[in-house]
Formats: sequence, structure tokens, C-alpha cells
Amino acid sequence: MNKDNFFNIKKILDNNEFFAIEKNVYVDNRTKDYSGNFGLQWNKFPLTQFDSHTGFPLTKNRLFDSSKWNANDMKNKVVIELGSGAGRFTEILLEAGCYVFSVEMSNAIYVNSINNKSDNIIFIKSSLNNLEFLKNLFDYVLCYGVAQHTPNLLDTYKSCFAFGKKGGKISIDHYAKTYHPTTKSIWRPITKRLDPKTLFKIVNFYIPYYFNIDTFIKIKLPSIISKFVRFSIPIPCVNYTNTKNVPQDKKKLIEWAIMDTYDALGAKYDNPLSLDELKKIVKKVGLNSFEVKKNGPILILNGMK
Repeated sequence: MNKDNFFNIKKILDNNEFFAIEKNVYVDNRTKDYSGNFGLQWNKFPLTQFDSHTGFPLTKNRLFDSSKWNANDMKNKVVIELGSGAGRFTEILLEAGCYVFSVEMSNAIYVNSINNKSDNIIFIKSSLNNLEFLKNLFDYVLCYGVAQHTPNLLDTYKSCFAFGKKGGKISIDHYAKTYHPTTKSIWRPITKRLDPKTLFKIVNFYIPYYFNIDTFIKIKLPSIISKFVRFSIPIPCVNYTNTKNVPQDKKKLIEWAIMDTYDALGAKYDNPLSLDELKKIVKKVGLNSFEVKKNGPILILNGMK
């Protein structure tokens, strides 16, 4: 039955006047892409975050620990993945036996289409707000690493919820708001206005030189002093040294540092929320049941339509 649903949804796309197939991707000709930085990022780092590439279950653990979904229950279910990037979560959904509709606004969707070749997936280059004709169709709705980078949060959450069918499960994560200055907050007023290629050249140049210094400060100094020194020297560097389930090979650590430092500085929109703010948005949109929790720097919303 779910396989039939998969092909029925595909027919809806085939018959939509705004979509044309390009390089195995359904491309929405109405979409105005404000996420060019992410397209560049995932073309530069197409496999960096993939569990199959790193040998660590970082993405798999994040998906199932955060969503509380059971992989065994997802076999043959139809999932819409909103903001897929290069496809790190797509890989896990396909491994679980899902039929996947993978949506991404940026050119990263073409990277995903190369990374995740399968007969059980449809790639869509579009804004999620342009897909209202797909509402009430999906067993699962996944949106990780995306919502905070959209211009209108209420519209984003309305669209995400609309895709789920009655009884469908929804999981969205969102950056948690911080109430103290960070190196990211210091630099973003400047970096978000830079051309993505220019910003990438800057980050790609200084991170390999600064990484050793940042690592020394992070792991050799006492925690309180380390945090003070890293803020006193406001040089952005996302450093995963000694982080569980991240490859600790120095070359790969520097690669991750370049990728995620660029990610933090380059997004046009960056709209974190407090726990209470997210709860208010969810109540405005309406779910039959939901839970919102904080997990470190991330808020997790899990619900059922």
C-alpha cells in the first residue's frame, strides 16, 4: 500500500506545472534560493557527515535518539525529509527501508541525488512553502538542521505539520537561543553579508593554521579558563576534538572544523528559539500531541498529527 502511495505522490509531482525534471531532480521553477551558502558547503563536503564514510553512527544515533522513532516501524513507510543537504539523514532513512521524498532548496539536492541512488527516493529542489499540494500525505515528517535558517518560523512550522497525514509522526530540531555573546554572534553581522565563495575562502584559509592553537586551548586548559580564552580570542572555530562519534584523525577534524565554522557563519537567516518560544509556535499551529525538549544546544520537537 505504501509503495502505491509513493508512486501516487510521484504522479502528483509529474502533473504539477511548476516542476521539471533536471538531473534526476524535480526542480520547482518558482523557488528563490536564499541558501546558496549551503549549496556550496555540501558540494565541498559531499560525504563528510555520512556514517558510511566516517565509520561512526553519528547521524543514525542523532536521528533515532532525537526523534524516538523505531527504525523497525519505518519499513515501507513514506517519509518527507525537509532540507536534506547532501543526504546524511537520507542515507539512514533508506537503510530503514523507507520511501523517501527528499526536499532541499539549494544545489545540494544534486549532491544528495548522487550520494543516495535508490528506486525508493524522489529528489525535489524547492522551498517547503511551495509544496502545499503534498499536504496530508506522509507517514513521517523529518526536518533537522533547517528551521532556524528560514525567514518566517511560523510559516515553516505550519508547512512542516501540513505534510503529515492523520496519525503521522513529525520530528523537527531547532537551534536553542543563547543569552550570552559567542564568537558566532560577534561575526555573523558581517559574515552573513559576504559572498559565500569569499567566506569559504577565508574560513578554508585560516582554520588549518588556527586549529592547533584552538585545540590546545580546548583540551590543555581547565574548562573555565578554556571557555574564557576562546571567547577572548574571538576567532570562530568549531572544534570536535575529543567529541564522541566524530573521527579523530586530524585531517578529518580540520575538515569538519572548516565545514561547520563556515556553516555557522554563512547562513542568511539564523533564528534560534527558547524552549517557551518553540512551544508557543507549536500551539499556534496545532498538533494532536507533542513534546518539546532541550538537548544541549538543540531543541527537539516530536509530535503526532
